[in-house]
Amino acid sequence: MNAVAMPHELGQRCIAAFTRVVPATLCAFYRIDPQLQAQDFALYRMPEQMHQAYLQRYRRYDPLQPQLCAAAGRPVLSLHMGMARQDRHDTLVYQGFLQRHGVLDVVEILACDKQRPIAGLSLLRDASLGRFSNDELTTLQALQGLLEIAARAPCPEADPRLAGLTPREREIAWLLRDGADNKTIARRLDLGLPTVKTHLINLFRKVGAGNRTELVSTLFL
Repeated sequence: MNAVAMPHELGQRCIAAFTRVVPATLCAFYRIDPQLQAQDFALYRMPEQMHQAYLQRYRRYDPLQPQLCAAAGRPVLSLHMGMARQDRHDTLVYQGFLQRHGVLDVVEILACDKQRPIAGLSLLRDASLGRFSNDELTTLQALQGLLEIAARAPCPEADPRLAGLTPREREIAWLLRDGADNKTIARRLDLGLPTVKTHLINLFRKVGAGNRTELVSTLFL
């Protein structure tokens, strides 16, 4: 997916739309490069330590990584389906990783362009939400087409007003545009409230805004 960038804003909006219909504890949206590797992640409530451990040590054991999902020929694949096709050793290693982070079940949704995967969405659940039901998997199958439309859509050039912001500051700015308060931002991005406040102070300073309304107006209107 070289020609079209996958911005974090698209990822956060896809996550918000899917989890409103099918709840999840943690989520990750990502683009898929020509080598069928997941890249450019947008995360929802996933601790950075968990994500880095996945990338550095456990990605290769993931039965739902893009190339394996593509080989299975299913745009929506559950953890159970993926592990059924996997070597037992790899299954045990990956189950151990998920269990250490309290993850009970996972579903992967892929978006394709001309049969090539270009983006994906991981929905993860802990014991409080339980495993994904057959009805929920059917619902995700129906929603998969919307993910595909969003992933295929050409993206406008990056707004120069956002160019001076860090990726985290841009995520917070987009959430502010949607009316999120500090607690919502902290929950969505898995940050502490003091960290959110620090990012806001930096945003106000960089943009030259005195309050949230002025910040949003300056960046997006």
